[in-house]
Amino acid sequence: MRSVWKYLTTHVKEDYNTGAYTLVAFLLGVAILLNYRFDLHDRLLVGLRGMTKFGSYFLFYGLAYFTALLTIAASKKDFGFFRSSEFWVKSILGISVLSLDSSLPYLREWIYRTFDTELQYWAHKVGVNVISCFTVLLPLLLFYSFYEKKATHRYGLNSNSFDPLPYFQMLLLMLPILIAASFHPSFVRQYPMYKVTSAHIFLGVPEWVTVVIYEFAYGLDFVTVEFFFRGFLVIGMASVLGRNAVLSMAVVYCLLHFGKPAGEAISSVAGGYILGVVAFETRSILGGVIVHMGIAWMMEIIAFTQKAL
Repeated sequence: MRSVWKYLTTHVKEDYNTGAYTLVAFLLGVAILLNYRFDLHDRLLVGLRGMTKFGSYFLFYGLAYFTALLTIAASKKDFGFFRSSEFWVKSILGISVLSLDSSLPYLREWIYRTFDTELQYWAHKVGVNVISCFTVLLPLLLFYSFYEKKATHRYGLNSNSFDPLPYFQMLLLMLPILIAASFHPSFVRQYPMYKVTSAHIFLGVPEWVTVVIYEFAYGLDFVTVEFFFRGFLVIGMASVLGRNAVLSMAVVYCLLHFGKPAGEAISSVAGGYILGVVAFETRSILGGVIVHMGIAWMMEIIAFTQKAL
């Protein structure tokens, strides 16, 4: 834990600007308030289909990301990165990849055409998580291979001198908080993410098989989340944004949680920022993967336990 604290203090000391942090916090607060007051994300985005949905998510994330960076640049009086072609290529690629992964324009239609009715819901839930390997991991690794092969970080997939102990300690600290949160009605409504269906009956297998498949896919999705947000948006963008990459990433990461309980969206700002700092300082996303996947699976186990009691 000491090492994580050292990363945070070092980063804040080097990066903190009162104007930038205050304005970004204010804008993010307004966005959270408006979204949860008027249910904007679910009402305006979730029901869209096809490329309209992709374009809408591009505007949604792009507006947040570029507004955050413009605010930071104005506060620090440094607009240099806006003149960099590398910045525009990477940022547009990143927003496009995230928008594709969030919208998945034709996945639902394909699943409904391919799978029997009894499997459709379960297959969609599994597919939404697994497909990130093709919408996020594959295109960004291809970009890295062709255009950034001189770099050695591989967007944080390196494990040189990686110490997992502090991150497991963080999970232990989080456990009592998660247990306490599990009694809140919003938690009970949201978790477990696995929902009981007739898929296991149709497939002729015990239900634990469909549960394990879903939970594996669910955990895999957090690898791609860390790879994109902490790997690409922080480590990958650090070459043009420097430390500014962390705060701007945290803004977009918060918007990813719109549609989930408000508490998750709010806490994601702090969580995303901390994991972003760790990724920036260590040039690795492995710690974030441990924490993110660990919290997700702990929440699932706690929720299953709550329902069984």
